[in-house]
Amino acid sequence: MPEIIILFFVCKSIGKLALSKGLKPIKWQILTIISFFIFEMIGMNLSLIWLGNPEIKNIEQSMALIQKNPGIILFNWFLAFGGYLLVRFILDRKPDQAEPNN
Repeated sequence: MPEIIILFFVCKSIGKLALSKGLKPIKWQILTIISFFIFEMIGMNLSLIWLGNPEIKNIEQSMALIQKNPGIILFNWFLAFGGYLLVRFILDRKPDQAEPNN
């Protein structure tokens, strides 16, 4: 649930940055959401593999592993934030919108 709150504020900042670059903010916000969740899923897979994926046979075992090791959730959020940073990096490299001369 906290990742939804984090994602709201992250998308808000990406939208402002896209507007300052003269781009459509909704496109960049959707890219941020997609990359956020893709990176979070990559983090989940990496952490479960790292902590013993061969022993996990069903969802109950994976949930028990997550409850035993709350660091998995923090690792997932860390990687999800990396997805935001990737979109922000790409957006930062775009040229600024030229201001009209009077």
